[in-house]
Amino acid sequence: MQSASPERTIFISDIHGHLRPFLRLLAKLEYRPGRDQLVLVGDYISGGPDSLGVLHLVHQLCGQGAVALRGNHEDAVAHWMRGGMKALGPVRDKLYRSIAADATLAAFLPTLPYAWEGDRWIAVHAGIDPDKPDWRQTSKRDLLTIRERFYARPHRAGKRVVFGHTPCMVLHGTHDVWYGSDKVGIDGGARHGGQVNALVDAGGALTSTAEPV
Repeated sequence: MQSASPERTIFISDIHGHLRPFLRLLAKLEYRPGRDQLVLVGDYISGGPDSLGVLHLVHQLCGQGAVALRGNHEDAVAHWMRGGMKALGPVRDKLYRSIAADATLAAFLPTLPYAWEGDRWIAVHAGIDPDKPDWRQTSKRDLLTIRERFYARPHRAGKRVVFGHTPCMVLHGTHDVWYGSDKVGIDGGARHGGQVNALVDAGGALTSTAEPV
């Protein structure tokens, strides 16, 4: 079980079906559930070769104390399941139906929260509304899909926000973690042949590492 005061908080986002790089990254980090708080920041599926494998691992990690947030891709599957599972394009249809046919994953996806807040951090998939005096008033749509209106402007949350969704390549021309003044972007562009990033906070000391896809 997760300790009350973890030695490290580890953020990973936008794995996009790349199970092997994700496993290599956890091994490189020497992640231990009893020592570290792992926060997964959404978009586990679509793009790589093993979306179901990633989801099963995420589910397992949550059982060991990790937190897994909802990304726009997981939200799309949950919405599709609620809406009667109508036919989609071939690639999405096959993936979505495979998830819906797996009782564990079909029950797990709709439970994913939209945000996580710690002592120093707020984690959301895409960002928060910088115009809201209380970041918790951000719409669910913005939590999942906001881009430049969030990352290009200061916010009022009073804590650093860690986010994915917008590839770091867009933010500063490289797949590596992007450090803003009040936010940190960690989408390493795995869906587009980049890497899976991890941001590590060890008592306020920040480091990052990555695994190529």
